[in-house]
Amino acid sequence: MRAAPRAAARENASATGQSVLLVDPSLFTAPYDAALSDGLQANGLRPAWATRALRPNEEDLLAGSRTLPFFYPLTDGPRRRVGSAWRALKGLEHVAGLRRLTREAARFDVVHFQWAALPMLDVRAVRRIRKSRPVVLTVHDIEPFNGRPVSAAQRSGYTAILAAFDRLIVHTEQGRDALLARGLPEDRIHVVPHGVLPLRTAEPEARAQPGRWRIVLFGRLQAYKGVDLLVEALGLIDPQIRDRLEVIVAGEAQIDVEPILARAKALDLGDAFTLREGRLSEDAMAGLLRSADAFVFPYRSIDASGVLHLVADLDRWLIASDLGAFRTMIGTREDSGALVPAADVAALAGAIVDSIGRRPRPASATDTLDWTQIGAMTRTVYEAALADRAA
Repeated sequence: MRAAPRAAARENASATGQSVLLVDPSLFTAPYDAALSDGLQANGLRPAWATRALRPNEEDLLAGSRTLPFFYPLTDGPRRRVGSAWRALKGLEHVAGLRRLTREAARFDVVHFQWAALPMLDVRAVRRIRKSRPVVLTVHDIEPFNGRPVSAAQRSGYTAILAAFDRLIVHTEQGRDALLARGLPEDRIHVVPHGVLPLRTAEPEARAQPGRWRIVLFGRLQAYKGVDLLVEALGLIDPQIRDRLEVIVAGEAQIDVEPILARAKALDLGDAFTLREGRLSEDAMAGLLRSADAFVFPYRSIDASGVLHLVADLDRWLIASDLGAFRTMIGTREDSGALVPAADVAALAGAIVDSIGRRPRPASATDTLDWTQIGAMTRTVYEAALADRAA
């Protein structure tokens, strides 16, 4: 599905355009990375990605994009390992990857980080690179680590690394306000919206219970995404109404899901709730998402959501916390979904019940920017950083 647009983008890329090294060591946001590459190439830039090697079933995630897969050769990619000992080794590999990154950066005009997962280490690399060329960061999560419990060193390092970049990109005005509240200079913060992501063409997944209203929560399962809140909300719904629901949570678990499953069993949710743990292939993901009647995002915190922009073109009812991109998209599109206060289980339960049978007003072509426009806005950020350096 993506091959033709990428080929066109490469044809439009100028041979003399600025070269940009984009950094996503763990490949947290591959669909976003690929779409941004298309937008940058369409604006005459020459992007490359510093990242890890691809895992099985990921072969087409960055198809058409130039990659430098030198991060985590022993602990991630096709050799992915988990456990405390492997995490320690991955930390050492991160240091080695940063050293390689500082060398590779010398070949590019601009370096653009997507994530800074280990700020206390990353900030040193950023400062080294910044001695010779501008460095930009997209702040995908305006609350550090989306509220996950992390060490004090990581939290203190987060503020330091934000200050180390020439320019910061956020996806919403709320994100901009959050960075201003941290005391960061206004002229270094740019709002570049998150675009709609392409979803592979696939037949909707066959449904064992086609009469039920299918609501899907998809993506990496982390604490801030509120799966536990979703279970509690389902427990508040009248059992007769709940029997009309089929709520599916699917994705690679990065939290312990056993307490969630135990709570669902204690609430006697039965067939109304299913948790599918594990990473889905691109085809399986597309089939599941296309089979949904509605999507739910009971997040505790967020600025932008890749999954939201992956399903935005499906014209399904959206139920989401009143945060970041959810507020921007649902709040500005009449009859597209429902916003609820974050962590308000009763309001979430009411929104789920109210969603049954509802269809949104189709989005208009002007509701969101395309990736060529986003690429142009991102290029403007690069040019501002380069102009500052030249001055």
